[in-house]
Amino acid sequence: MVSDRWKDPEVLRGAVSGAEAFSLPAADAAAGSFEVEYVVTGVGVSEISYTTGPGGDAGEVVVEGPRLPWRTTVRMAGAEAVPVLSVMLSEDGGRIESVIRVDGLEAMRSTAAGASGTSVCVAEPGGAW
Repeated sequence: MVSDRWKDPEVLRGAVSGAEAFSLPAADAAAGSFEVEYVVTGVGVSEISYTTGPGGDAGEVVVEGPRLPWRTTVRMAGAEAVPVLSVMLSEDGGRIESVIRVDGLEAMRSTAAGASGTSVCVAEPGGAW
């Protein structure tokens, strides 16, 4: 079941490139903390940004010019903590695959290709897979 805030067409709902949206297990989101692993593979990335917890920009980390493959793990807590992974390709182009795993389970996967392409993965809080 999708929470009402994700039904708003103005809210980013999934990933670019036609990937299907997944959600965090409802029990885990309500119970407290969960481990989030962000993974990016491919070539030609200029910037990666990811969330580390609730709070908009305060909970966002930006990595410029990362070496691929790239991965990091963060611990998030509560239903308001939304795992988001955004990857921007360079002006010269490239091709990447980005993945979000929550407590070891794949929650979202997306790809991007071409000059200045973008991939955005969002694992929806409080839903069921």
